[in-house]
Amino acid sequence: MYVYGMETPSLTPEDWLDLALAELTKGGFGALKAQPLAKKLNVTRGSFYYHFESLESFHIAVIAHWSERSSGQIIQAAREASNPQQMLDDLLQTTLRSGEALERAIRSWSTVQPFVAKAVEKVDQERIEVAETLLTQAGVPKADAKPRAQLLYWAAIGRLMLPFPENNLLSREEISDLARLVSRGRA
Repeated sequence: MYVYGMETPSLTPEDWLDLALAELTKGGFGALKAQPLAKKLNVTRGSFYYHFESLESFHIAVIAHWSERSSGQIIQAAREASNPQQMLDDLLQTTLRSGEALERAIRSWSTVQPFVAKAVEKVDQERIEVAETLLTQAGVPKADAKPRAQLLYWAAIGRLMLPFPENNLLSREEISDLARLVSRGRA
């Protein structure tokens, strides 16, 4: 892994993508240009084009990297969960207590770039499906699981879009209570 500010003999595509996510978080999608990123990595633009065919292919890779880093491991763990109730609680703890800056930047980018919007929509659907599966495994009737999963997800994304999401956090206990509430069967 590249350490910012220090020369390294060989950058990997992941080094570029990690920097891209950091710069996207700080400066928005306008920061995702070859020359400024190369300067931050202390290399020439040629290094960028060695790893990526074009700026567009780089942007596509950035979105794929975001998807894997923000959801991939969590989704895999949820699919393999032996205790769906605990996994739902863990998932909600993570979702409702983190990720503001990068998620906001990605969603902002998706408002002006159709391929980003499509990628975000795919990630959103995968995340909702995982929550739906966990709810069903926890005993919620299938007909109730999908709308509950959607409502949970919409609430999480809505919180991120508030002007100061860090000021709108639930406590760990409140999130656990919410996980228990939504995973109950029909009233």
